[in-house]
Amino acid sequence: MCGYTCAGRKKMKRKPLKKITNRWLHLLQHILIVVAAVAVLIVFTGSSVMLKGVDGNYSYRMDAGEKGREYEDSLLFNYIFGRGISDVARMTAVRSQMETDGHFDGSKEIDVAAYFYRYEGLPDQYVTAKYRLEDLIKWGQYGFEYKEYHFTMEEAEEFLGGSSIYTWIDNSTGELKGGIVTPFNSQMEEYAREYSVSANELEQNGRYRGDARISVLANRYQTVEGKNIEEYTAVWEDYTDLCRYVMDTARDLASNYEEYLRYKEYYDINSSNLRYYIEKRVGGRQEVYTNLRSGSWRENGIREVFEGYGRYLYFNPGDMTYDTDTLIQEQTVRHVFNAFEYAYPETMSVWIGVDTTFPAEDVYVQGYEGYSGYVPCYRQLVGLAGICIGLYLILFVYLTIQEGRETDEEGKPVIRLKPIDHIPTEITVLGAILLVGGSIVALVYVFSSMSYEYYYRLWFKVAGGAVVLICELLFTGMYYSLVRRLKGNSLWRDSLTCRAIEMGRNAAWRVYDNGDLLIKTWIPYGGFMALNLILILLHWRGVFPGGIPAAAMDLAVGMLIYRNARDRQRIVKGIEKIREGDLQYKVDETNLHGDNIVLARAVNSIGEGIRIAVETSMKDERLKTDLITNVSHDIKTPLTSIINYVDLVKRENIENEKVRGYVEVLDAKSQRLKQLTDDLVEASKISSGNISLQWERINLVELINQTLGEFSEKFGQKSLKPIFNAADDRMYIEADSRRIWRVAENLFNNIFKYALEGTRVYLDMKRVSGREDGESVQLSIKNISAQPLNIDAEELTERFIRGDLARSTEGSGLGLSIAKNLTEAQKGRFEIRLDGDLFKVILTFPILEEQSMQNKGE
Repeated sequence: MCGYTCAGRKKMKRKPLKKITNRWLHLLQHILIVVAAVAVLIVFTGSSVMLKGVDGNYSYRMDAGEKGREYEDSLLFNYIFGRGISDVARMTAVRSQMETDGHFDGSKEIDVAAYFYRYEGLPDQYVTAKYRLEDLIKWGQYGFEYKEYHFTMEEAEEFLGGSSIYTWIDNSTGELKGGIVTPFNSQMEEYAREYSVSANELEQNGRYRGDARISVLANRYQTVEGKNIEEYTAVWEDYTDLCRYVMDTARDLASNYEEYLRYKEYYDINSSNLRYYIEKRVGGRQEVYTNLRSGSWRENGIREVFEGYGRYLYFNPGDMTYDTDTLIQEQTVRHVFNAFEYAYPETMSVWIGVDTTFPAEDVYVQGYEGYSGYVPCYRQLVGLAGICIGLYLILFVYLTIQEGRETDEEGKPVIRLKPIDHIPTEITVLGAILLVGGSIVALVYVFSSMSYEYYYRLWFKVAGGAVVLICELLFTGMYYSLVRRLKGNSLWRDSLTCRAIEMGRNAAWRVYDNGDLLIKTWIPYGGFMALNLILILLHWRGVFPGGIPAAAMDLAVGMLIYRNARDRQRIVKGIEKIREGDLQYKVDETNLHGDNIVLARAVNSIGEGIRIAVETSMKDERLKTDLITNVSHDIKTPLTSIINYVDLVKRENIENEKVRGYVEVLDAKSQRLKQLTDDLVEASKISSGNISLQWERINLVELINQTLGEFSEKFGQKSLKPIFNAADDRMYIEADSRRIWRVAENLFNNIFKYALEGTRVYLDMKRVSGREDGESVQLSIKNISAQPLNIDAEELTERFIRGDLARSTEGSGLGLSIAKNLTEAQKGRFEIRLDGDLFKVILTFPILEEQSMQNKGE
């Protein structure tokens, strides 16, 4: 694997420096994760204060600006104090429901309608009843039960104790007439309904003579008068309302009773540093609610007592007085008490304070500890934790790459496995999961059950770091062991599952490889059917649950069929690759069996034969190209001398006209021979693929305009008029500038040589879209040939083929061939179309969009 071999117990050539370095890096990795964990714990416990409220735990996020003042003047203290004011307001409202003279009074009478409408006030007409407080609380705790009764009209009237039902039967018509107020559903939300139906209809509906099924609330407790609910009502509408009043009141009082117990314990003077004294006058009677010790405020005066606590507030809405030495606003206090308007008249006085000597271990002490332990540099600690985690991940990746790498005595890289890596993989993974998972679950449970006050202790940070270190050691130990196994190709090989499967598979393949057609097909099929039948029979008889083994065996056979099809597909893929020209491709013969391996070897042999034949052909082509190149080079050397000397002769003052004509012919023919030699060399290079392209962005519109400018003089000699139409001023393609210019030059030279004089040459450029190629630029060039085109269009792009069969014009017959090959080499398409004497060339190149150009520029 990756050039490494598994060393196992082979003697190693150790590199002490590298091993020591890796050990130090592992140690650094452990230190980094511990430092990050401790930093996170410090930030968590140093910037967020965990507080225990009466209804559960809550947190407060501190800002860096809070630390510069005393705790009693901090926003944290005032936040806790504000929650205390809200708790006192609610607790006093609940106490007014539960207590008489400062003590719980279970015999207190509760008017259920008045309690139900305590927020919005009683309506003008209502029905009510009074229950003892303890009865309603217990009723709300136990729950409510409805019983169904089938009442006739007379029974329903007797049940309510009123004359709410009236009815008569018309003997002449047999109709039941009259009215009844009745709840026809279990929720008793329907009100009175008038109806007039026949006796037959009532009989069909099961309500003959007013028979109805009614749900009635079971009276678990009676009123203070010893009566049931139905005795207070005469109509079902009132009965429904009164039942709702009783149920809602009982449920609410049961919930309030639970709060009452919690608040009494939480704000007891021995458990809390918050002190309160609320005095209100109700109906000429004074009520006092406080957690102060009895008589302590009578000796020194209530104001002196609360001013001596350290922090306090006084609120009296009757005389509009508000006094405090805290940050709590009067509007906030007024809003809190207005939420329980039914319990607080305007004639009340509220004193709430906090004993800043903090004699009790309560939420204010928790806030003080959190405030004292606030870490103002928590942003730096977050940054430190982030840096440590980043370095940890870098080391994690690096050590993953380096894990297990060693060199043997010959200096070759190997993978060294440790003794722990030879333990079966399943046992290692299961053991690691149990250890790591169990440790995390156990420690999370321990920490979650701790009191929040321990979070600010130093030992909590140390314990948190130790927990992270233990879990990280267990995780990395398992992880690096798996990495070494993976690199040493032993992750699957050393598993118990692999060993069992390997034994059975080897036995099956030995039989399959050495058998004939009968053994390979019908015998396995017969065995498979027989075993399936046996398992099904055992399953039917209840002897053995054969469904699962049969399904497993069917799955195994399906996998075998799939594997055989996959191997065949691999061979077909090899054939396709060779057909497409990839002669180096070899079908992997690993794990092939039977006919598949024979077929794979045959395909590889055929591919090898074709590859050798192609290489021989390419070698011959290269030899031919080299021959042309060498001969052309040998010709170019004396030809250059001839051209130079002809040029020197032309500079002499030759008076003989005949000699001057000879020199002109010699100059023209030598230049033609030079062009022919250059075309021949270039055509040879292109056909052999021996050219290099410098790709760049080219505006094809601009290139054609430049070419037209270059050839304007030549075209003028034959009175050729080019007409160029472009759909856009900018159409970019990706090409080699020198090669694309050669294409344009060859095409324009072809027009100059073979176009009919005095005609027009049309050049059209536009965008075209194709399903496969996407958007492209298409350039079409059309001209009228001076000679008849009695030749196939494809032959014109072959070497040394000319449309002028009489060869009356100059040309090598290589121009169009070179243009086509250069176009295709630059990812374009070159097409010639002939229509009589109309000669048309179409060039198509993939367009280079602006986004693609920006990406390439980046």
